[in-house]
Amino acid sequence: MEQILEKANSFPMYLLAVIIVCGVLIQAVLYLKKAWKHGKEIGMDEQVMKQAVQSSVSFTIVPSIGILIGVLALAPSLGIPIPWIRLSVLGALHYESSTANNLAKGLGIGELPSNMMTAGDYASIVLGMSVTILSGLIFTLFFFRKYQNRILNKAKGDPKASDILLSSMFIGMIAAYLGDAVSYLRSVQVSGETRTPNILPLIAFGTAMAAMSFFQMLIKKKQIKWLESYALSFSMLIGMACAVLGQFLFPGMSTFL
Repeated sequence: MEQILEKANSFPMYLLAVIIVCGVLIQAVLYLKKAWKHGKEIGMDEQVMKQAVQSSVSFTIVPSIGILIGVLALAPSLGIPIPWIRLSVLGALHYESSTANNLAKGLGIGELPSNMMTAGDYASIVLGMSVTILSGLIFTLFFFRKYQNRILNKAKGDPKASDILLSSMFIGMIAAYLGDAVSYLRSVQVSGETRTPNILPLIAFGTAMAAMSFFQMLIKKKQIKWLESYALSFSMLIGMACAVLGQFLFPGMSTFL
């Protein structure tokens, strides 16, 4: 495992990550220049455009904490460069972490980080994470317009239908994550070894959900609109902090295999 992480954190990997991230930044700068130029062409006030840029920057910094959290969460398993690339180009913490863990389970090496991981396992996990997320791009390229038209037509006929559909999808996603957190409360055999119960995922889930509910209440009742862009990142940080605290409160139920 140490040898794999040493190669995963090697200079060539960092160089590759820097090149890719710089490519993303260059794209952002080019689009900003084009948008600024077009704004002038259509007669937009320059002061208004400056305010838009400033607000975009300020509302991007804190939500991007989620990317940093994702890199730090995956670093013990996959090193820093690969998670950095994944989350800087096309990826999300909930997708990357769950996909990596599911692939690890499929390979028979248990939860990540795993001392049983070989170089082949590492390559399979990284390849699986990179290839499977392409499904969203392929769907968008070939089918999104038809899908969007059907949703819009449905919403026009019944305005509540789209809200019900999105709410159902969200509830299903939350239920899946809750089930995953609860599954850690039982002992199971993984590759011949016993995984002891772990309460930390449930602590992180519960506290993050409570924090998000509290922030939503502040947004709606107190009209703290700026909190909308920060609520998710703050909730993730609170959940992770409570999970760390849980290691000290429940030392016998906070061990990963």
